Amino acid sequence: MQFNSVDMKEELLQFLKQSFRAAQIKMTVLKSDPQTSGELPCIGINRVSDSEANHTIGDFAGSTFDDIDLEYGELYGTVFQESMEIRIWHNNADERERVYRLLKALIIQFRKQAVALGVRSFSMEAGKDESDFSGQVIPFPVYWGSLVITYLNPMDVEITEHVVAITSVTVNGGVQIGTER
Repeated sequence: MQFNSVDMKEELLQFLKQSFRAAQIKMTVLKSDPQTSGELPCIGINRVSDSEANHTIGDFAGSTFDDIDLEYGELYGTVFQESMEIRIWHNNADERERVYRLLKALIIQFRKQAVALGVRSFSMEAGKDESDFSGQVIPFPVYWGSLVITYLNPMDVEITEHVVAITSVTVNGGVQIGTER
């Protein structure tokens, strides 16, 4: 089985790492929220939702046959609506604001790359600031701001199986006819 879909979390992670490095801003980018104060300041990327958008999984999209390797394949496809929250974690509220504005601009820039990779209907919702000094959210004082991106991510699945060549066919009354490959 082979499948084709964009790993947007990894693409975004690499894009943000490269962008902060190019801007000469020390910023850790994680595929989760920070676990220690030593990871601050950082960007945490978390999946918010991932659901089938057009309910076609299992819909047959075509078949292939490789007569050299004797493999038969069937292609199925669907589209998933995915959302990710990109959260800025900082121990300074003013710096959180500066990074927030930069992050929003970077996400707009990332949109072009995401669309080129095959995602569609890329949109961003932004504007949520929070803070915690109780130690209940994370065991150190922190400020964070969130952006959420939502997009459609097509997924194609090809299921292949090796087939056995037919070497002969029996016809009426036991007569066998050989076949050539």
